[in-house]
Amino acid sequence: MRNTDGVWAGVIRRKFLMLGAVAALVFLLAACSSDEVPVWPSQTWKGVQVAIESRPTHITAGMTEFLVLANVGSGGPAHDLMVSLRIGDEGRWIQAIQDGHVGVYRRALVVTDPKTDVLAVYLRKGSEETVLHFPLSYSEKKP
Repeated sequence: MRNTDGVWAGVIRRKFLMLGAVAALVFLLAACSSDEVPVWPSQTWKGVQVAIESRPTHITAGMTEFLVLANVGSGGPAHDLMVSLRIGDEGRWIQAIQDGHVGVYRRALVVTDPKTDVLAVYLRKGSEETVLHFPLSYSEKKP
């Protein structure tokens, strides 16, 4: 008869080590997260609620990825839009990339001065179009 107590002890020891590594990773990720996330008030156009997010969440001068989140009144995705972005009212529009059919559009732009720059969001649905403005310096933060 074979002694399997040593084998099981090794398996249990490895499981505890893996569990400890996963717990340490979770704590590290939580510690590295930002304390304040900017929250811009959403805007509505033709029944589409438009909100934005940024990556990184704390905007500094340089490249910043912007996500445009578009939902129709019932909460479903507005996936039939053409979305373009630019900083300010000058310069060329850069078309955002549609992230599937979930109402998310994304594009990275160069931010020069987060205190004064404004994100302009061009929306077109069929023959109708508009431009929404989101000041990057919006001061309300959510923990």
